[in-house]
Amino acid sequence: MIYSLRQRHRRTIFALGIFLPVAFVFGIAVRKPLPSMNALPGHLATAPPPFTVTEWERADLFVKAPIPVRLLRESPNAGRFAVAFSAAIDFVKPDLLVYWVAGNPSLADTLPANAQLLGAFDSFTALALPTEATRQAGVLVLYSLADNEIVEESKAFAISRP
Repeated sequence: MIYSLRQRHRRTIFALGIFLPVAFVFGIAVRKPLPSMNALPGHLATAPPPFTVTEWERADLFVKAPIPVRLLRESPNAGRFAVAFSAAIDFVKPDLLVYWVAGNPSLADTLPANAQLLGAFDSFTALALPTEATRQAGVLVLYSLADNEIVEESKAFAISRP
């Protein structure tokens, strides 16, 4: 009885040893090619507007960490505003997001309901401010998505339109 089971097991393993590599090669050969695209659709291909004019640069907006902030504009005396950050190399926080909060809120542990996401924190990208930022003062909030906590809150500042 055991000898017949050993023979059946040996034949099964031998058959699988031949069948599985052949099936794998066949599966790779007949799979569909990966879809490719020569160009992005129009609504995805638009580049963010270039913010070239520096309105001001301040290093005193954030109290806990010295993060220089630049207020940028699309063109002199016209266009939308944006903020850009220049953090030190040792300023490392996981999944840091930047929010704009209108007014001068007292933040505890959570973001208020009127917080507007500007984008991910990095030193290379200018983040466009909402049009509401030109009408009233507000604060920038750095929020760590990984830690689920507010890392830093700026002092309230206003953008004056000429």
